[in-house]
Amino acid sequence: MTAIDDRARPPLVSLGDIAKSFGAVKALGGVSLDLAPGECIGLAGHNGAGKSTLMQVLAGNVTPDTGRLAVDGTPVSGGFGVAAANRAGIRSVSYTHLRAHETKANL
Repeated sequence: MTAIDDRARPPLVSLGDIAKSFGAVKALGGVSLDLAPGECIGLAGHNGAGKSTLMQVLAGNVTPDTGRLAVDGTPVSGGFGVAAANRAGIRSVSYTHLRAHETKANL
């Protein structure tokens, strides 16, 4: 496939104006993101910036309050959960760095 063909394809994943609040805390306020096939990105931000919440929406663990989600050009409705994300090849893996003296048991 040529670069022109890649641009003609819809994004593999498209998030549009995603918003999510937990009570009075606004975790996401209108986030939009398009990911192309084979693209690898990094999200950086301060604690509480909404990085994990955005990934949890993408992985189907959290339902956004508002916004649009499409996978491979197909809009996804409120029924997008973990099973649907997995069928689309979307996974979320959390990573916690443990220092030499820590274990999961004492965190």
